[in-house]
Amino acid sequence: MRTALFIVSVMLVLILPVSAEEETLPMAQSIEDGRLIVTASTNPNSSYEFVQNGTTWELDLSTLPDGKHTITLQSEGEKQLAIFWTGAQSEFVWEDALIQMVMVDRFVNGNTSNDGVSSGSSHEADWLGGDLQGVTKMIESGYFENLGINAIWLSPLNTNPNGSYLARDGVHQVSGYHGYWPIEPRQVDPRFGGEEALDELVKAAHSRGMRVMADFIINHVHEDHVYFQDNPGWFNEGCLCGTSGCEWTERRLDCLFMTYMPDIDWNNEEASEQMVSDALWWIERFDLDGLRIDAVKHVDDKAITALSTAIKQRFEGTGNDFYLKGETAMGWAGHSLEDNQEQYATINRYMSQEGLDGQADFVLYHAVVDNVFSNQHMDYMHLDYWTNRSQDQYVQGAVMTPYIGSHDTPRLISRIENDGTQWNQWADQVTPGIPSDWAYARIEQAIGWLLTTPGAPVIYMGDEFGMHGGADPDNRRMLDFNLTQQQQDLYDFTASLGKFRLDNEALRRGTYSTYYADTNLLAYEMISEEQELLVVLNRGGSMTLNLEYDRVLLGEATLRGNDVVIPAFSVNILGHDSAPDDTQAIGEEEPGGFDAGSVPQDNEKSGSTSSITLQNGLIILIFILLALLVQTMRKS
Repeated sequence: MRTALFIVSVMLVLILPVSAEEETLPMAQSIEDGRLIVTASTNPNSSYEFVQNGTTWELDLSTLPDGKHTITLQSEGEKQLAIFWTGAQSEFVWEDALIQMVMVDRFVNGNTSNDGVSSGSSHEADWLGGDLQGVTKMIESGYFENLGINAIWLSPLNTNPNGSYLARDGVHQVSGYHGYWPIEPRQVDPRFGGEEALDELVKAAHSRGMRVMADFIINHVHEDHVYFQDNPGWFNEGCLCGTSGCEWTERRLDCLFMTYMPDIDWNNEEASEQMVSDALWWIERFDLDGLRIDAVKHVDDKAITALSTAIKQRFEGTGNDFYLKGETAMGWAGHSLEDNQEQYATINRYMSQEGLDGQADFVLYHAVVDNVFSNQHMDYMHLDYWTNRSQDQYVQGAVMTPYIGSHDTPRLISRIENDGTQWNQWADQVTPGIPSDWAYARIEQAIGWLLTTPGAPVIYMGDEFGMHGGADPDNRRMLDFNLTQQQQDLYDFTASLGKFRLDNEALRRGTYSTYYADTNLLAYEMISEEQELLVVLNRGGSMTLNLEYDRVLLGEATLRGNDVVIPAFSVNILGHDSAPDDTQAIGEEEPGGFDAGSVPQDNEKSGSTSSITLQNGLIILIFILLALLVQTMRKS
């Protein structure tokens, strides 16, 4: 009998599960039916009203205010971040974004007390006083919201050197006002306002449902950077990009942009780990929503994979959609698709579930801005063809960013003016002046196209009202918001179209489909599950079209029975007079990008259920054995 009691005691110790307080569970998180569900042995964060439900802890998200939330989860020594939005912004995907690129030093001077002293550079390449406080003031004024802009891309924020350095032309002196010459890895430049100013900016943006992206440099640093000073072995010894025997593409991995810009060697394990760690610090410290990755093709492929993997593991555990946008500078190689396969393949190379979420659409820019919008060398059939190619040549699920101007290109309206000054850079040259009235009418066509085609379009600051300027740095003049009447009219046009885009799903998430194209007129449908719209761009004379669409939603087109009169040089959007069936809410859509779904979470639930079933079975078996033991004792 003693032997039997000993055997049963051992079985009880080995088989009975430990209490909920003692059981160790791997931590996992998900959002389901308006609840944050965390699998954990203990309460993952006692500062929130988590309720235990078996092996999970649940937080009712309706108890939280609308906006962005970052909750630290911790259990049994494991730590994770739960990052998510509540309210209407919880449905946002990056196809919904209209992004404004802001070069901080050239936007608005919100605090003159942090202005730096002159570096001795040429005036147009020196610090001019713009700062993060200025961006925040414009956020709070409603400037971005009035344009329909819901994401801001900030130029690099790291501290840059104080002095001046020789420009690539070998004549002029330039400074680090642009932010692309970092000397500190984890410091917001005091001339931009420092960490407190960035905190305030992000807070102001998030309170209005706006996302904030920061430019992150992975290819190089400035020679004064602490990493180069302390760890010279982290850097390549290379030639100067673009010089004889040192082509930008052939020597892309080790050539130097300038001799004072050391090139980071991502094959050095210490260097790569430090760069990834720095990126994670910037994102977490300032609650960022995305990064724009500079000079992607100039670093080893493993750099993008390492960076992307670490970011997604750290910041996307709860389904948060953190956007990684790349800059892989390519061109347009000619009229055939075959000629451009290398261009598309190089951009595609870095986009995947383990890589970037999207990239700047360089091929599209050079195909249509260079050839259609700036000089009208090519017609609207050319515009339509290459717009279509951007839909079928990139990795499926990629969120590309089309654009009509950037901090690296001459201002589009000055290219439209085409008076010979649009490529000039410096004050000692004749630089572009105020454009003609007709140039504003033509840039409306480009903006109309940009804001009504797929992707997350980028508006370079000032293009929304037709800021003029030549090549870098003339294209980076301090913005002047004292608008002329032509500029105000263009701003109002951009604002009406931007807000229309924000309010109409088909322009954000729809599929592009050619409806009609000829030399000077292009009509294309944008179709989503919820909506069908027809966009009509006309850069020629007035035309009358027989269309299936019977309602003018934006523009000055007029209906005459079954015909629609399209005015000369106009942008129009048409819809159907009868509303479509409301069979599916926008929030019911699957999020875009490369998300493979939530199968692992389902497997975890299945495994948990099986474990509970097994435990229950073992308990029943123990009671049966105890009953047999009691019966044996009675007989004895």
